Amino acid sequence: MGEQLAAFKEWLKQKLTLASDLIILNFLFILCSIPVITLGAAEAACYMSLIRILRGEKIGFSLKGFISDFKGCFKKATLGWLLEIVCLALLAGDIWFAVFYSEPDNMFFLIFSCLLAVVVLLTSVWFYPLVARFENKLGAHIKNSMLMTLARLPRTLLAMLMQAAVIAVPMLVFDVFAFIGWFWILFGASMPLYFTAKLLRKDLQCEPAAEKEMQES
Repeated sequence: MGEQLAAFKEWLKQKLTLASDLIILNFLFILCSIPVITLGAAEAACYMSLIRILRGEKIGFSLKGFISDFKGCFKKATLGWLLEIVCLALLAGDIWFAVFYSEPDNMFFLIFSCLLAVVVLLTSVWFYPLVARFENKLGAHIKNSMLMTLARLPRTLLAMLMQAAVIAVPMLVFDVFAFIGWFWILFGASMPLYFTAKLLRKDLQCEPAAEKEMQES
């Protein structure tokens, strides 16, 4: 009985520590994303902390560590984020053209643009974790993100849908947000990133040989 109680206390301690870390990460992500242009770096820095949590390397939360991660991945993550929003903006313009400007609606152009937008979003699911986990050139990160999207398509789709749902639910179902809006305030960004990191965990925790191969590709 004593051993079971001790095990429960340890389990509860771990869960409460994780919850507090996710709350802190959520606020840091929101704070660092306010300029919008820095959202990519904030996401990569969050993934760095989450990967350490999942690997059991992290003991307690270090604000200094997060700031160091943010600075370390700022250039690549920000360039990737800017490239992502430029691509999505161009594709949104193409969709608008196909629906509102073309007479009749250009269905081929519409479907093609939507598919490309999905490809960009799926690639972004891998891009920021890879930036967080591996040291590589920007082009190599983008290429590896595309390859991992194809290799782990079901897992990637699940991660994208999970992240999209957290954004879409408050916008589409306001009553839900009104009742449990505290969840988005405390965990709205960090929770989906945490579960995404768990989904991609095996590929982000490569063996040394596999890690070297990914860094050199």
